[in-house]
Amino acid sequence: MPGHAEYPALGLQGTYCNVKAEVNGLLSINKLPSFEIFIVSPQITITDHGVPPKSTTVRVIVQVLDENDNRPLFLEKIYKIRLPERERPERERATKRDPVYRVIASDRDEGPNAEISYSIEEGDEHGKFFIEPKTGLVSSKKFSSAGEYDILTIKAVDNGRPQKSSTCRLHIEWIPKPEVPADAAPLRFEEFPFSFSVMESDPVAHMVGVVATESSDVPVWFEITGGNYDSRFDVGKASGTLIVARPLDTEQKSNYNLTVEATDGTRTVSTQGRWRCFFGLVLLVVLTCLRQFSSPRLQWLSNTLTTTNQAGNCFDQRSDKLGLASELPPVRGFCVFNPPSTDPEPSSSASTVFLQDITPWCLVLIRVIDTNNHRPQFSQQVYVVNVPEDEPAGTEVLQISALDRDEKNKLTYTLLSSTDPFSLRKFRLDPGTGTLYTTERLDHETMHRHILTVMVRDQDIPVKRNLVRVIVDVDDTNDNAPWFIGTPYSGRVFESAAIGSAVLQVTALDKDKGYNAEVIYSIDSGNIGNSFAIDPVLGTITVAKELECSSKSSFELIVKASDNGAPPLSSTVTVNIEVTVSDNAAPRFTEKEFSAEVSELAPPGSFVSMVTAVSQSSVFYQIKGGNINNAFDINPNSGVVVTQQPLDYETTSEYKLIVQGTNMAGLATNTTLLIHLKDENDNAPVFTQREFKGIISELASINSVVLTHENTPFVIHASDADCDQNARLIYQIVEPFAHNYFAIDSSTGAIRTTTALDYEQKSVFRFTVQVHDLGMPRLFAETPANVTIEVIDVNDCSPIFSQELYEAAVIVPTYKGVQVIQVNATDLDSGPKSKLLFSISEGNIGDKFKINPVMGIIAIQNVTQLRSRYELKVRVSDGRFASAATVKVTVKENKENKKKFTQETYQAYIQENSSDKKTLAVIAAVGNQVNEPLFYRILNPDNRFKVSSTSGVVSTTGIPFDREAQDTYDIIVEITEEKKSDDAAHILVTVNVEDVNDNKPLFVNLPYHALVQMDAEEGHVIRQVTAVDKDIGPNAHIHYSLKEPEDHFEINPSGEILLKKKFEKDSLDTKFVLVVVAKDNGKPPLSAEVEVPVTVVNKAMPVFERPFYSIEIPENIQLHSPVLHVQASDSEGPRIVYTISEGDPFKQFSIDFNTGVIHVIQPLDFEAHPAYKLNIRATDSLTGAHSEVFVDIILEDVNDNAPVFLSNSYYANISEASVIGTSVLQVVARDSDMGNNKEVFYQLVEERGKSSDFFTIDRDSGIISTAQVLDHEEVQQHKLRVRAVDGGVPALTSDITVTVDVTDLNDNAPVFTEHTYETTISELAPRGHFVSQVKAFDADSSDVNKLEFSIISGNEEQNFAINKQTGAIVISNHRRPHMQPFYNLSISVSDGVFRNSAVVMVTVIGANFHNPTFSQTEYLVEVVENSPVGTLVAEAEATDDDEGIYGQITYHIVNDFAKDKFSINGKGEIFTLETLDRENPVEKVIPISLIAKDGGGKVGFCVVNVIVTDANDNSPQFRAFEYKATIASDVPRGTSVLKIAASDMDEGSNADIEYSIEADVENVGENFEIHKTSGVIVTKESLIGLENELYAFFVRAKDTGNPPRHSVVQVYIRIVSSETPLPRFAETFYRYTVAEDLTIGTVIDIIQAESGQSVVYSLARGSTPESNADEVFVVNRDTGALKLEKRLDHEMTKWYQLILLAQTKHENYEIVASVNVNIQVKDVNDNKPIFEAEPYEAVTVENLPSGTQVIQVKATDLDSGTNGHIVYSLDLRQTSQEIFELFAVNSETGWVTTLKDLDREKTEKYVISVLATDQGDMVQHVTGTSVEVMVADVNDNSPRFTAEIYKGTVSEDDPPPSGVIAILSTTDEDSEDLNKQVNYFITGGFFYFLV
Repeated sequence: MPGHAEYPALGLQGTYCNVKAEVNGLLSINKLPSFEIFIVSPQITITDHGVPPKSTTVRVIVQVLDENDNRPLFLEKIYKIRLPERERPERERATKRDPVYRVIASDRDEGPNAEISYSIEEGDEHGKFFIEPKTGLVSSKKFSSAGEYDILTIKAVDNGRPQKSSTCRLHIEWIPKPEVPADAAPLRFEEFPFSFSVMESDPVAHMVGVVATESSDVPVWFEITGGNYDSRFDVGKASGTLIVARPLDTEQKSNYNLTVEATDGTRTVSTQGRWRCFFGLVLLVVLTCLRQFSSPRLQWLSNTLTTTNQAGNCFDQRSDKLGLASELPPVRGFCVFNPPSTDPEPSSSASTVFLQDITPWCLVLIRVIDTNNHRPQFSQQVYVVNVPEDEPAGTEVLQISALDRDEKNKLTYTLLSSTDPFSLRKFRLDPGTGTLYTTERLDHETMHRHILTVMVRDQDIPVKRNLVRVIVDVDDTNDNAPWFIGTPYSGRVFESAAIGSAVLQVTALDKDKGYNAEVIYSIDSGNIGNSFAIDPVLGTITVAKELECSSKSSFELIVKASDNGAPPLSSTVTVNIEVTVSDNAAPRFTEKEFSAEVSELAPPGSFVSMVTAVSQSSVFYQIKGGNINNAFDINPNSGVVVTQQPLDYETTSEYKLIVQGTNMAGLATNTTLLIHLKDENDNAPVFTQREFKGIISELASINSVVLTHENTPFVIHASDADCDQNARLIYQIVEPFAHNYFAIDSSTGAIRTTTALDYEQKSVFRFTVQVHDLGMPRLFAETPANVTIEVIDVNDCSPIFSQELYEAAVIVPTYKGVQVIQVNATDLDSGPKSKLLFSISEGNIGDKFKINPVMGIIAIQNVTQLRSRYELKVRVSDGRFASAATVKVTVKENKENKKKFTQETYQAYIQENSSDKKTLAVIAAVGNQVNEPLFYRILNPDNRFKVSSTSGVVSTTGIPFDREAQDTYDIIVEITEEKKSDDAAHILVTVNVEDVNDNKPLFVNLPYHALVQMDAEEGHVIRQVTAVDKDIGPNAHIHYSLKEPEDHFEINPSGEILLKKKFEKDSLDTKFVLVVVAKDNGKPPLSAEVEVPVTVVNKAMPVFERPFYSIEIPENIQLHSPVLHVQASDSEGPRIVYTISEGDPFKQFSIDFNTGVIHVIQPLDFEAHPAYKLNIRATDSLTGAHSEVFVDIILEDVNDNAPVFLSNSYYANISEASVIGTSVLQVVARDSDMGNNKEVFYQLVEERGKSSDFFTIDRDSGIISTAQVLDHEEVQQHKLRVRAVDGGVPALTSDITVTVDVTDLNDNAPVFTEHTYETTISELAPRGHFVSQVKAFDADSSDVNKLEFSIISGNEEQNFAINKQTGAIVISNHRRPHMQPFYNLSISVSDGVFRNSAVVMVTVIGANFHNPTFSQTEYLVEVVENSPVGTLVAEAEATDDDEGIYGQITYHIVNDFAKDKFSINGKGEIFTLETLDRENPVEKVIPISLIAKDGGGKVGFCVVNVIVTDANDNSPQFRAFEYKATIASDVPRGTSVLKIAASDMDEGSNADIEYSIEADVENVGENFEIHKTSGVIVTKESLIGLENELYAFFVRAKDTGNPPRHSVVQVYIRIVSSETPLPRFAETFYRYTVAEDLTIGTVIDIIQAESGQSVVYSLARGSTPESNADEVFVVNRDTGALKLEKRLDHEMTKWYQLILLAQTKHENYEIVASVNVNIQVKDVNDNKPIFEAEPYEAVTVENLPSGTQVIQVKATDLDSGTNGHIVYSLDLRQTSQEIFELFAVNSETGWVTTLKDLDREKTEKYVISVLATDQGDMVQHVTGTSVEVMVADVNDNSPRFTAEIYKGTVSEDDPPPSGVIAILSTTDEDSEDLNKQVNYFITGGFFYFLV
């Protein structure tokens, strides 16, 4: 159509620019790479639609502008320089700045982006330095003395936007100014002037040349002082190396005349140099003028030089000057010049003339030099090559070759131009070899053909060039992923939409062609529940299942578009789909449940909440239920809920309203509104009682709880009707004085002591307690409570003697009972606790003394053999405590006493039983002075007697006497003068007690009975009776009589009963009972009666010899022992038979029938039968008559019975609050024995349990008391073993167990199971959600069910609530919508008396939103080699903005090599694991790949590059084991003889080598010297006259490290005459390049020296690999053929610097010449890539979006160039094909990323095989590694119990712990242990069980 035009852009369409035909040919530019050239479109044609169509073409040139994408980079990261100290500036030059050092940085950008400014960032705090902002020259402005060390941090900033920068450090060490010896050689340069050339394209830091001075013994520093236009150049301060400091531009300036100044700190010399900035040949022309010529050719030369006055530039080696040929003397040399055109040999345009004297004249050798007259020719007219677009940068494309017929002409190839300037940036041409390489990846879609023009030129003059066309066709590969158009994508769909309904369509395009451009669509992620589907070809998204807006209202789908290339490429796009409500649906409330909070004090009409429902029509709201007392109302239209009645939290704390919403269609929906009332502090505390009384023992320790009278803790109680904080009560003691003694627990009201109490000081305390709540405002109780505390007295005081030492004297003679002294003690305790008992514990030798245990009176007990001195230890005890004192008693005779008594002794009498007070005696003494009073006292006091202290009257006190108890009393009376107690006299008063008849007679040997024969005669004694009387004298004289007169019997005064009259015949067997009366002669007399039965028997009846028998035998008598012999007589029969008729019930005795001997035949027991009355019958064997007699057998008790306790066991309860000394119980044992055997004593038996340590037992009474404070929590029950011991010998014992149960007292605070509880909850956790369970235990068993939990702080917003009984913490009904990330709850538990607290740390987490992030992706740090193990290298700490576990970071080192060298701790601190060696190539720079992983599995990455800095640990190594040289004697002074070369594996100053000569003979130093830094040995003087001398000496190579290290080498220099022919090599040095795979045995070259003698060749062997230490190269000793002997390895040694020696013989000594041979080893691809780890271990979190970085794999290749360039890819042979759908790897960086979200529950681990391929030219090596990717679990599944009910059994008598009762089990679909880990809590009834 006319007027319409189209603008096709040929060549660039769709790549970097597009032409929009519909907008008048607007050219749009896509994003361009940073090129430095112009992009030229071949043509843009505009065509109309006319007939015929018309068109025109235009070319568009687009210049690509630079972006600031490169930061400045310093040449070195650390600069180090040593400078001589600077002099203190004078006043007039104080402002002068002295240059120090120049730092140089370069920037790859251009224009302003490459303009660099320098500044000092750190280290110049004192303003000592200044830096030129543009040049980087650092100057000092102040004095610097030796020993100072400055470290400056210098920053280089470019001028781009945004600015980029980098920093370096400058170390400046100021050293003393070197001392220059007086005889030092002058300071001068080696050359003058210096001349160098440099290309304007040479980069910054390019080395131009070296400015050097002649040998100097002191350091030399260099500085450019002039001619340095725009500071384009710099000189090394210490080395003299000249470098390019800023980019050069020939158009600005092409020549530089620099002035360089050299100084050794004292002397200074300067020179000038000349630079030319152009590419060309610098030719040094040296001409030696000749005196005579002998050939036409030489004649022509002579004529030319002399007759035609054609001058040449000549070089005089002796004078170092340039001059004309005519001015030079005749010397040897050579010249180069251009002869006239009439040269007879037209093939030469230049000649070289060599002149040498061989006769008195000269010999001229002429070499014809080729001229450059041929153009190089390419091997092809046009080069065409195809290159795939996916070849990496650096790929060799083509080998271009050309030939030049000129001799030895080197060709240089240049990429001249291209049809499209864009192509020039894509390729690089090696100027030496003609190899064409790619510089970056090619793109078929951008440009499929590149047409290049290549130029070749030679390097002669004039330059010859040639051109050739190179065509590079770029083949297409699948290198473009599909890209979506029309983004972003979003759509809406009704929840009622039918399945299959289209939602939207996505479209993706692919720049590739064919199959590579075919796109297939799929939903990658976000399709929850497979709700949607996508057409794989069209990209149409449709509904796949019924939708529900309430469950999911929005979807975010990740749609992937993949092409069909091999391998396929893909891209993804996000599609957002909203699901909306349909028109015919019931109202839908915006929330399933609404909640609100309102104060209980809110007035009616206050806003509470608003409920909202969504519907297509208006909604009507009403409250359908839960509105108790109509407390609330709702607006039917807005849904606003308000109060309409007063509220009271204490009555109803929450409401659950059912709200219904109905739309206009009549459809209704219900929701729940939870209204929680907020408690307000509207109730004051109230005490439960007005008066509180408590008791406390004075022995109670500090902090002891006061008790009640019921032995329970004393607690002040108050109540508050409010809740939570408003009901939390704080108790306070009001009176200040009470705080000195008591403290009250502010929360429980329990009162405890704060200091020790003392009953003796204060026994009752009275004070008041007030209470308030913690509400706002605080409310107090109306009146305080009155508190009374009584202190209980206990025996807590030790008795104390009135004196520690008592002294007394006893005057002999003395008497028993004499009082020696009375000791006194006091006890502060009261009542029975102060009862004191005294005893003598030590010193009472011979028991001479006794002490009254109550009174403390010490008296004489035994007066025999008294010593002169006694020292008694007296002890006093109150039953618990005891004290001791010393009593010193001195026994002496009072010989000096002059007092005499009127009588020797006094006798007194007193009648017994008299209670009258009677004067017994009056003590009268003589010998005292007149009117001197005497004092009397009784030394052996008795309460029956007293003496008047002044009169000496001794009298009774009225206490009756009993003569029968004691009939005589001895009273010792002491008489002393006043104040002279030591001058005393003693007198004895004997008191005799007169008898009174107060005892009646008492018959003995009872009972009495007798037998009398029928025919007994008168006067026969029948029986003797005996009575005794305790009285004496007449009162004891007894008279016997019969009470009643008897016809046949009478009794005489002695008590014999006699037969008075014979019996009648009928009296046989008659029994008479006689009553005998015994009467004393007292007044009045007293009498006693006894019956004596008498039996009349016939003559045949045996009659015992005695009327009765009695015997005592021990109860343990041996069986069958005879006891007693009884005999009867007067029997008429032949014999009498004896039997036991009665009295032996247990048949324990037997009697011999014949003899009458009684034996014991059964064991006897005193305790069972203490006595036996045996009736022994004697029977006449003939007549059978018998008689009987009683035998009394009395058993003597033997200790054969152990004590027996009255009870089988004893039990007692005692409170743990009991004080020491409290009686527990009394044990009682009885012993059946008698006497001492019956006495029982008690003791506690020590056992392992040592319960006896807590108790003591009274020895006599058996009362058990506490000896220590008891603790129910430590020991609930004590088992005591009590032993009862009798007094027998040996003693017998019995043991019994006493069980003492210690009853619990609330004396222990409850203790939480943990000090700190940690838990996490989701911020989305609903109200009532379980948070944690705190548990506490109370050692007091009585308090187990009394514990109450509360939150005391940290819950100000009331987000949490705690169950008071169980300790379960839940989200409260008052939780805020937005919670803080962390809560620190202080939880309290109380048992009513004590309380304790714990911390519950609640972390509120939402999700793991953030990855750990390092502050830098790459760190650069330094560590000194040989640093000890454990050295801190760097701190690479990552941060994570997440909270809690998701913010906790752990660090891991990825690469295996770094793992062996370093370790990293939890703070990101990296430490060395072993010492490092910088000289080890792999340890110079060690990259540490770090992964920081948070608690949720998200990771961050960084690399720490550790630069191992040098320590001077290597000595210099020479290139040869010895050096040999031969020199002619006529060489001028300063001639170089030999160069000694050494290298040091260290760097910096540690590698700077200084050479010196060490010789034993002086003439060595006189003739030779060595340059300190270059190692060149030169002659110092003329050597003429020293011919044939051999100088052998050593050269020392010393580095400048601290401390320095050195090595020495032997040097031999032979001086020969000038006529001696010396071997000469054709070149000054040789250089070769060989491939590292060169075959062993290959001859590299034949190097020969010219000599008239036979030459022997050899290689000097050095000590380093570079100096052929391993003899890699050998030379044929005859031919000079240099051959490879051993295998080369570019990676080990890249250069070899050999010294080839040529040796000849002359006059029996060796002539040696040497030449340096440098061999460069060229790399070949002989090394495989090596991954830094095998396998890699990575972690990624499930459900993360595609594109998530997993890990970066890195491989290294020891090869260089493309041989070492590595490309990464996935191995096609994966363990699972799913890997290709889930993961990808970046071919260049090695980053492994995800293609879709992962699901750990599906697969928890993936193993990815990754390949690393190098880009070698001939062969490519491939290495594989495995990446083990662990998918970190997200806790998206809750645990489930495997059963609804669990059952278990336990016996009621099982002691805790009882063991396993039931096993609970749960399942969790999550697979991570952390997320599967289940914490079990018993939330009810847990007091008896644990889970």
